[in-house]
Amino acid sequence: MTNSKKQQLPPGPQLSISDFKEKVNENPFNFLMDLIEKYGDVIYMKLQQDDVYILSNPDHIEQILTRDYKLFSKTRTTELRPFLGNGLLLNEGDSHRHHRKIIQPLFLPKSIKSYGNIMVDNITHISENWQENATIDVLQEMTMLTMGVMAESLFGINFRDRDTFSKISDAFANILETLNRLIHEPVENVLVDLESGSTTTLTNQVLYDNKKPNTFQDSIDYLNQKIYALMDHIKKTNPDKPNLISHLMQAKDPETGGVGLPEKQIRDETMIFLFAAHDTTSTALTWSLAYLATNQNIQDKLRKELDAVLGETRVPTSDDLPKLEYTEKIFKETLRIRPSVWALSRLTNEEYMVGEYVIPSNSVIFMSQYALHNSSKYYSDADKFNPDRWTKEFISKLPRFAYFPFGGGIRSCIGETFAVQEGILALATIFQRWYVMPANKEENISFEPKNLAGFTKPKFPIRVVVKRRKYKSIS
Repeated sequence: MTNSKKQQLPPGPQLSISDFKEKVNENPFNFLMDLIEKYGDVIYMKLQQDDVYILSNPDHIEQILTRDYKLFSKTRTTELRPFLGNGLLLNEGDSHRHHRKIIQPLFLPKSIKSYGNIMVDNITHISENWQENATIDVLQEMTMLTMGVMAESLFGINFRDRDTFSKISDAFANILETLNRLIHEPVENVLVDLESGSTTTLTNQVLYDNKKPNTFQDSIDYLNQKIYALMDHIKKTNPDKPNLISHLMQAKDPETGGVGLPEKQIRDETMIFLFAAHDTTSTALTWSLAYLATNQNIQDKLRKELDAVLGETRVPTSDDLPKLEYTEKIFKETLRIRPSVWALSRLTNEEYMVGEYVIPSNSVIFMSQYALHNSSKYYSDADKFNPDRWTKEFISKLPRFAYFPFGGGIRSCIGETFAVQEGILALATIFQRWYVMPANKEENISFEPKNLAGFTKPKFPIRVVVKRRKYKSIS
């Protein structure tokens, strides 16, 4: 590499850290799209001491996530581990590969298919509690739905009590708000404001069930208490019943060679999966219902497929998935236009070449699903919700990483197949029985997203009215 090439920097804005924060806080999605439109596929910014490179070429992203992944580390893991632990999301290197290999059997196609009935039972339970012409808070309902599916599929417990759900959901929301600040501010600025002392030690302090978490540490402690109590229950009652916790209890520890991972590691893996249930599939389904509520022609086309495949009374199963082609396109389009996770970042472990540029070691590389998914380079009418775009011909011509809602490579989401199956079965179960429409005809549903700790959440509450379909054989 020549010195001139090393000194060459990609184009990019010159912003003070205060100006950068102002633009990100105002609307990070529009800010990012404007940067890419102005400066192109490789952008450089100097933010205080950090060299930041924004990449939006699918080939570059594929190269980093699949071919050269060993040359990169995840960002902010040191700061996040005290809160989330060292589960798959934050684990690195050989330890990540070992633990992913241990957990993988729970997410093989045969295992995923076996969760189908659990998914439909939980989806039916939630939706059958809706009242005719009722207004529902979509995010709240979809979060309870997905957490119930996760709890029963992976932990073997029935999670249908709204009071317990409310406490757990409040705890996760509290943690997410703090993590959001942690990601965007120096760690010491966040920690100094916390009400309950040090956050660097996670405990399994038992709190009374009727105590509603209201501080960050209370929330961590509350969730720890629930997780450790669940682990103890499984160990004492039915340690051989197939679920994530029993599987980890019986797995061979790659670090020691002994049987059973340490309790702390089991807790960390459990916490990550609960987070996933609370904030990924639930968010995707929330956006799906919002788009369907405002596109009655798409909703009608969906019901036509459901009537043809399921008829009036038969509930969907995993065996129906290949026939629910339009339902799958709706969920796929949702993950395009509003991916649950809006961006990934990596830290270079050494100098790295991207196109004509040399990126120095210890630089931050930022890659956004949201930016690629909403790019007019790859999608005509990118801001339009159009499930019909997903033809076989279109998919065959689309660059691999112009669509990557679950990441890619060795660190791709282990629960991708689980989430897609759950999303399709949820849409099929709900729309077989219900019409969904905006709650306020005079005020449109807002599709403006907000960034919450990396998740693409609705900025404003999404509320819809549900009306039961009139079947002779479905009351």
